Amino acid sequence: MASAEPIAHTPLGALQGLRERGVCAWLGVPYAEPPVGALRYRPPQPAEGWSGVRTATTFGAACPQKQVGDPKMMGPRFDEDCLVLNIWSPAPDAARRPVMVWIHGGGFMVGSARAFTGTHLALQGDMVVVSINYRLGALGFVNFGEALGDDRIASNLGLRDQIEALRWVRRNIAAFGGDPDRVTIAGESAGAMSVSLLMHAPEARPLFRAAIAQSGALSLIHDRAMSLHVARLYLDRLGVRSLADLQAQPVQALQDAREAIAKQVPDTLPAAPWFDGALLPESMAAACAAPTPAIPLLAGFNRDEIRMFELIRGVADVFLARESMARLLRSQLGGEAARRVLAAYPDTKVGNRQLGTHMSFGLPTLHFAERHALLGHPTWFYRLDLGGLLGAAHGVDLLFLWEMPGLMAMVMRGGPLWGRRAALAQRMRAHWLSFVREGRPGESWPRFDAERRATLVFDRHDRVIDDSESAQRPAWAGRDCGPGIAAVPTVST
Repeated sequence: MASAEPIAHTPLGALQGLRERGVCAWLGVPYAEPPVGALRYRPPQPAEGWSGVRTATTFGAACPQKQVGDPKMMGPRFDEDCLVLNIWSPAPDAARRPVMVWIHGGGFMVGSARAFTGTHLALQGDMVVVSINYRLGALGFVNFGEALGDDRIASNLGLRDQIEALRWVRRNIAAFGGDPDRVTIAGESAGAMSVSLLMHAPEARPLFRAAIAQSGALSLIHDRAMSLHVARLYLDRLGVRSLADLQAQPVQALQDAREAIAKQVPDTLPAAPWFDGALLPESMAAACAAPTPAIPLLAGFNRDEIRMFELIRGVADVFLARESMARLLRSQLGGEAARRVLAAYPDTKVGNRQLGTHMSFGLPTLHFAERHALLGHPTWFYRLDLGGLLGAAHGVDLLFLWEMPGLMAMVMRGGPLWGRRAALAQRMRAHWLSFVREGRPGESWPRFDAERRATLVFDRHDRVIDDSESAQRPAWAGRDCGPGIAAVPTVST
């Protein structure tokens, strides 16, 4: 008879989980020491072991952030002691199942692993699902170390947290019935951007064997000049001159500073990963030129991404007006290239929405897939066309892949998960689970290459289209236009 309280015996100690709908779950498991006090703004330190049996039956805290949406989906509270992960597995046995590690999105400023429950995927795919938290906003993605000249403050702390979580999975996941050699990293929006950056981080590459990037790649990332500009705005606002000053700042003061600085850098994020020349390549150009690892990649975007930000203003306003997009294109690509891109999109509501979608998420994801495929690495690409109130807006894919309850989820999805919507969810999940298990999403989905560019379009009836963005893609010439790439003077070394 199965125990009502599943126990996983990890190298750190025994963990008691719970059973839910035929799956075992361990919640709020610390993968690193709490980054508080003297550890705030320091690299993540591996979690220490314990004696006896530790209970892991409740979700941990979410990283401090501005509350957006349903607070119950974030966690029991917001707290700096947030470096935790959650695990769902059919059983803590020796089966060595494939593992999917989910990195949540939220613009590197909001979000929580709590919003993603892996019960249904673990059960349907006979695999292990892990969701992770990481430091956000001014706690995880501001270049304070270089701005203060203090190398004790590591760069890109939020990404380093993600890598530490992957190291924890590597060392411990066998105790939960998972295979440490069959780990797929996956994420959406900022989570997908994190996936693309981890594929460029040598420290992370040994820790996974496949990747899924949903709506995002090397986009919304800062270069060194922008990262320093933003960091100095924080320091001036807070009156901070040292690491000790930073560590003494109340969390609310950091949150208030972020809100103020967002108004000072309206075309980009007030906290984001940056090309640091240490964990990551030194620039966007270097990242685009660097080879990605020889692993399977599944990537894609939603047809109407930018419509979500018509509803949630202040997050991606630069992509909502033709004038601001034209200004950004001219500043980064030059006048002639900007004219070519703009000419590919009519100056209409529909045309400008497509420009905003392509500029923010669609084309960076497509270009990333192209570069990966050009190296001969197995690549699959998709576009989601079926959506709800706002069409196939940003984040709608999550409402089919994950179990997302609530009225807002139902409205954004276009109704309850019945009929054609349930069928689409089942098809998407089958492809994703096949990819995690086998390294390919099924025989009906042809591989993407830079000549045919086969794209699976998810809709009422799925179909494969060659070069789905052919009307606009050539105008970009493979180049991306990221709002975090220096709009301030270049910093001398």
